[in-house]
Order: sequence, then C-alpha cells, then structure tokens
Amino acid sequence: MKLKHFLLYSEKDEGIADVEKNLSFQSRCITALYEECFNEFYTEYIKQINVFCVNDSPKPTLTIVDGFCHVEINYDTNNFFKLDDQEKKEVVLDILKQGINKVVKLNNWESAPFDAAYLCVKEANYQNEYVWKKPKSSPNRNYKAEVKINHDLYSCEIYLVVKDKYGQEIVNKLVSSTKPDEIIFSYFLGELKWLSNYEVALFNKPKSKYASVHINEDVFK
Repeated sequence: MKLKHFLLYSEKDEGIADVEKNLSFQSRCITALYEECFNEFYTEYIKQINVFCVNDSPKPTLTIVDGFCHVEINYDTNNFFKLDDQEKKEVVLDILKQGINKVVKLNNWESAPFDAAYLCVKEANYQNEYVWKKPKSSPNRNYKAEVKINHDLYSCEIYLVVKDKYGQEIVNKLVSSTKPDEIIFSYFLGELKWLSNYEVALFNKPKSKYASVHINEDVFK
C-alpha cells in the first residue's frame, strides 16, 4: 500500500464551513505541499495519515481503518487562529511532523523520507505554488499558455498565464478563487485549450463553462 496523503484536523472543525475558523481548510496548503515533497513510501496497511488536534490527552495508540491512520496530538487550536499567516504555516508543519513522528515510531519505520519532506516544505518557504499540468502552445506556435495555482491559507487562486515564444510573460489573469481544498478547486481544472491563435481557455471539469484570455494581436505585430 502506498502512503501518499497527509491531513490535519481539529475536533472543532466539524460543521464549520468558514475558512477563517477551520484548521483543516487553512492547513491544507501546507499538507498538500508536504505530499508533493514526499517520495514514494510503501506500507503494509496505511495509505493516509490524519493528524487530529485535541485539547485533552491524546490517545497513545493509532486507529487504522481501511488504510486511514488516525493519530491524535495535543494542541489547542484557539491559539492557532491568533497567529499571523507565516506563523500559522510553521505551526501546521510542526504539528504535522509531531503526528507523523508518532506514527513512524509506533510502526518502527525509517524516518528519513518524512524528514526530507519536512525540510523540503521549509526550503520552499512554505509557498505552495505550482503549474497545473503541462503548458500548451497556440496553433501558430507563437505563444504558450499555462495554469498557475497559488494554494494558500484562505483560498486557492487559479491564474491563466500566456508567454510569448521568447518566454516572456504577456498575460497573467486570475480566473478563479475558491476555498483552499482540492475537492472544491479541482472543479475548475478540467482542460486547458486554445480556441484560436489568440484566445486560450480553461474549462471546468464538466466542460460546461470556461474562463479565457484573448491576446490583442495588433499589440504584438
């Protein structure tokens, strides 16, 4: 079984849809970045680690059901919401590490892959920014378009970016801003497609709607 997902929760998250008051939402940018940094690791029965913050004494043992490993860590999330943005990201990574270390110790795993992912997040300065899929060239080969994702504490912003044949950025347009959870923002990531030599569109998953940018041909003659 391949271990590839890591999430952070709080006992206070349940029923809270407000990103400003929900640890799970705000932590996802860092846990997703950790996943991106994490190399392949195979286990006997765990595919996802869920670190759960509790105010009372955490359970000393793990709960594992259908590949999901539940581990408890003592942390009062009231303190989390008083922190500034950079401090929040640092605390999320440290709490995640505490939970993972507990799982690693109880399973007698090698810690090196987990430590490497932890350092990778720090080296990225806690910034979860990336290009979604591969850039696409316009039919006339003069431009390349790509979709940039900025996954942060309170939102996920999706940008359509167009570069000329020399690699210079000529368009950078925000086309969507949603809650910072893949279940929500992945809806807007269906297909990147050139509609003409000068218009490129990002379709949603059902391909029922799209956002596009149009390059003014005259400006670049």
